[in-house]
Amino acid sequence: MATSPPARQAAPVPCGDVAELIEQINEANTRGAGSILLSAGCEYELTAPAVAGGANGLPAITGIVTITGTQSTITRTSATPFRIAEVASQGSLTLNGITVSGGSATGGAGTAGGGILTAGSLSLVGSRVSDNTASFLGGGIAVAAGARAHLTSSTVSDNTAGDGGGIHVASAAQLTMDRGAVENNTADFTGGGLFTAGTTVLNNADIRVNSTETFEGGGIFAALGSLTVYGGHVEENEAASSGGGIANFDSTLQLVGTEVDKNDAGSDGGGLYQGRRNQQGGVASLIGGQVTENVAGGLGTGGRGGGIFRDEGGGSVTVSGTRVVLNRPDQCAPAGAVPGCPV
Repeated sequence: MATSPPARQAAPVPCGDVAELIEQINEANTRGAGSILLSAGCEYELTAPAVAGGANGLPAITGIVTITGTQSTITRTSATPFRIAEVASQGSLTLNGITVSGGSATGGAGTAGGGILTAGSLSLVGSRVSDNTASFLGGGIAVAAGARAHLTSSTVSDNTAGDGGGIHVASAAQLTMDRGAVENNTADFTGGGLFTAGTTVLNNADIRVNSTETFEGGGIFAALGSLTVYGGHVEENEAASSGGGIANFDSTLQLVGTEVDKNDAGSDGGGLYQGRRNQQGGVASLIGGQVTENVAGGLGTGGRGGGIFRDEGGGSVTVSGTRVVLNRPDQCAPAGAVPGCPV
């Protein structure tokens, strides 16, 4: 059976030498695999798309490519909008110790994944995706249908998009995040930090200080599929309408030992909003953890369910061993709609 040629790690890419970085990526794609080492503490400034008129600053990843650095940054410094990287459906990209910044998926060539768009396999280890923007989906990272992304001890911060300011996970896509944070991201519409319609698992990750400008899910918007959160924090997020921390629509949501604290919804569900759109409504289960000091209705006026709100027809919410206290104007609403919630 044919096998891919062994990955080859060339000499470190000289500091700031974008042409050499592009050459090594092209070589790795051609060989089928390759490891690239960036010079420590260096910035690689992309001034034009890798292909004239294209949407990406680096060549699309079609092989199995690993890029390793130590406080090394790949950034766009151009008036021309283009994202930093794209992973093709057959490709695999691992970034280790790399910062991806300044990407802009806002032109006709691409409007999703301001920093990185993946249709294949993406892995981030000890890396950062920051200060990117997309006019449509996933300001920092967009995980397309059928793709997989795994983030370990990495941060997605200060990105903006229409939906999924930090990360957008499409239907039939997968995201796993171990530790790290999604923070200070903004969405025009839904999912300030994270929008997920696929299968997402967060392990001891923090979703904090994200916001939406118009609609639901200041921290997280779960549209379809499943979202499982083990430990970690969903805190200090803000939604213009409902679901300051989390807005769950038609998804299976499970929070296990998670702290949902100090989130703010302009309307209902300061901590968690359970609603529905096109299906029968989702199922939300809270096991352990806490929902505390959240606010519905801005400063506590006009909103319902400071801690948890379940909309009519919005599936079900159950609370088991979860501390739900100090929310305003109330803990859960409507009365009796959230079994296990204190009165």
